Amino acid sequence: MKTSGEGGIFCSAVWGCVLIGGESRRMGRPKHLIEQGGLTWLEIAVSKLDKKVEKVVISGGGEIPAALGGIPVIQDVPGLHGPLAGILSIMRWNPEVSWLVTGCDQPDIRDEALDWLLGVRNEDIVAILPDLQGNGLVEPLLAYYDCRCRHYFDEIAERGTNRTSELVGRPGVITPSPPHHLHDCWRNVNTPEEIC
Repeated sequence: MKTSGEGGIFCSAVWGCVLIGGESRRMGRPKHLIEQGGLTWLEIAVSKLDKKVEKVVISGGGEIPAALGGIPVIQDVPGLHGPLAGILSIMRWNPEVSWLVTGCDQPDIRDEALDWLLGVRNEDIVAILPDLQGNGLVEPLLAYYDCRCRHYFDEIAERGTNRTSELVGRPGVITPSPPHHLHDCWRNVNTPEEIC
């Protein structure tokens, strides 16, 4: 369902996406296939999102665990890198919904963080990029993107940059700080030493 909102159409339907396929140079192996409690990080991330959104997809390239064989896998936009390549690909694939987007290397996500993101959204907001420390360094993953911000991503891609942070300052883009007790949900793991 959609309702009219300032600056376009508010997409009330929310889907989820887990991004995979980074180079994982420091980790030495694909991060989405790391196992914890008998499940891969990808399976865990999908299950967390699945409780909060209408549908979950995977964006990027790489081996997909057999248990997730029925989930759509969307290829990154060619020529782009980082989160922008995956976020823009899903927004082009289904422009009719809004998105909660996480990385496969954020193993500490809890329901409360997803609830917080969904609770902050409203008809005037087109993106929520959390700023944990209030210093302007925003988090592009474990973030919310309304369908109305797709044209922002198209503009960024057309300029040849890959920085999702270029959304900051545009109309409808907010950068709130989550409650302090949730900050660990945004931890991303890049090396074997960081796995706990």
